[in-house]
Amino acid sequence: TLDLENVKLVQYELPQDDAPVVVFETSLGTFKAVLFPDETPEFYEYFTNLVNDGYYDGTYVFAVQDEVFFMGGSKTNDGVTDSQTDETNFDQELSANLWPFRGAMIAYGNETQSLFDDSVRSGSRILFVDTVEFTEEFVAELDSVDGNEDVKTAFKNKGGVPNFSQQYTIFGQVYDGLDTYDKICTYDVKDEENLNPIDDIKFEKVYMSTYGEHKNDQAFTVEKD
Repeated sequence: TLDLENVKLVQYELPQDDAPVVVFETSLGTFKAVLFPDETPEFYEYFTNLVNDGYYDGTYVFAVQDEVFFMGGSKTNDGVTDSQTDETNFDQELSANLWPFRGAMIAYGNETQSLFDDSVRSGSRILFVDTVEFTEEFVAELDSVDGNEDVKTAFKNKGGVPNFSQQYTIFGQVYDGLDTYDKICTYDVKDEENLNPIDDIKFEKVYMSTYGEHKNDQAFTVEKD
């Protein structure tokens, strides 16, 4: 049970200098994301171990859904022929302080096929959240449902995909290199069925750092309005 009365929007707080940051050097440019080990400790340890082992170096962005997401971390560019890459699965670490705003990083796996367990599991692949269009009709619908008002305001100001809320482990927030991030989010795909980018997009190098090591590169850009 999540306490939605006392939400702390950690994705929009200025990180401490020692806050862990993951850097994605891609074939289209570089972007950085701050991670939240206090909120998602199990997946944080799993993910950072993969990064430090070089697991993501040379992996591909294998799907782009316009105005929704792109997905990365596959060993092959189609996201299919490598099976499911790393097969480790984790139960979801849901937090009332983390939401699928634009730039959020989601631990994405497969739905289990058990008759007794239909939950969504985390895996090595990453879903990077883009944003739906917040039309007047969509905003009115958002306002009409129960929920934390600060969260609703953040969605309207910053964008995101509200329908993903509290369904997946959200473990990071992109804060720098949003021009590169947007290039990937809007990249043309081969067709509407497999969503593969028309050209290979690779995570050429992925490595851990801290916010203090990079804060002079660009000011923190996702502060709460």
